[in-house]
Amino acid sequence: MALSRVAAGGTGTVEGIIKYLPDSKRPWRFSRYYIQNPKNGFLAETVVALERPGLSFLASAPSPTKHTMDQVNFQFVPETLAIRAGDTVLISNSDDALHNVMTSDGGEPFNVNVVKGKEFAHTFNQAGGLERPIRLGCVFHGAMRAWIYVFDHPWFQLTRKDGRFRLENVPVGEYTLGVVHPAGKLRQSRQIKVKANETTSLEISLSPGDLIAPKANEN
Repeated sequence: MALSRVAAGGTGTVEGIIKYLPDSKRPWRFSRYYIQNPKNGFLAETVVALERPGLSFLASAPSPTKHTMDQVNFQFVPETLAIRAGDTVLISNSDDALHNVMTSDGGEPFNVNVVKGKEFAHTFNQAGGLERPIRLGCVFHGAMRAWIYVFDHPWFQLTRKDGRFRLENVPVGEYTLGVVHPAGKLRQSRQIKVKANETTSLEISLSPGDLIAPKANEN
């Protein structure tokens, strides 16, 4: 589909809220970091993205953006980023301890030490979408982890503390709306149809049964 046909067909909006449904038989010990109010279950730091073959051809040329991630209190903060291919991430160290940033994902592996007050910059040129995030770790502190999701189009977002997302200027058509929370190892998807000048609203609940399938090289 050419860009001119997208303009002729118009665009719509996709918005919604992501919630977490707890299961007493399968408790999630990290839920307190992502759910401010257990009564409503609004789930922060969930990656929401549209998926469809050829979606990148509908997107305008990107303007490279810089994002920041810190290493503080022996955690990556934020723990999850969603960026567009060509964007750069600046990873700094605010702890007194020596940290490291490493990954074997994405076709451009790196393994770099970062001392306090310094930063490591990397430009992510290869999009992996929801299927192939860049998993980060620290060789000195095994509990530290982070995920960077790289997309070749602009129709993605990380949910806020209230669990909400809003994708605007979406070309009309049918899509899969993918939802992933890597820290909770949760995933779900919905089939949606975007109509011109209309808003598609959804409420999606994730539970411990909505598990991300492990990669071939994972146990």
